[in-house]
Amino acid sequence: CIGSHKTCYNKVMQAAQTVMKWLIILGVLGMIGWAISSTMTAMNTKTTTVYAGKAILQAQVADNDALRQKGLSGRSSIGRDAAMIFVFDKDGDLPMWMKDMETSIDIIWLNDKKKVVHVENSVEPDFEPHQVYKSPMPARYVLETRAGTAKKFGIKPGLSVRFELEDQK
Repeated sequence: CIGSHKTCYNKVMQAAQTVMKWLIILGVLGMIGWAISSTMTAMNTKTTTVYAGKAILQAQVADNDALRQKGLSGRSSIGRDAAMIFVFDKDGDLPMWMKDMETSIDIIWLNDKKKVVHVENSVEPDFEPHQVYKSPMPARYVLETRAGTAKKFGIKPGLSVRFELEDQK
């Protein structure tokens, strides 16, 4: 900087203020973009009504890798009538784990005919290495619900479950 110490100091302070203003503007724009993206994702979330035993559940549909990977993780609670139905392209043992889970759940595996083939009741969040839960029988769908739902509503192997998916209509 050429000139007096005071002039140099003022120029540096003005530059710093300009940088701070741009950082704040970019931060606000980033938050707005994130909010719009989150809203659009929430609006595009598919749901279906699941009839299982005496339960009527409103289930989010996880029918792609990104949704299945996220699952119910990061939620501090699950609504009394809320669920998530994981949809897979083919039958398998469909391993599930509790990565980033904050609440206990029931995990219910269904075959391609939408019959319950296995239930894990009140599975607790865990830490690495995460325990993996699998159905001993091939399954096509996995229903995750609030812990205690399966026992409360009589959801057990052999029970037929009803729900419709957009591509099934």
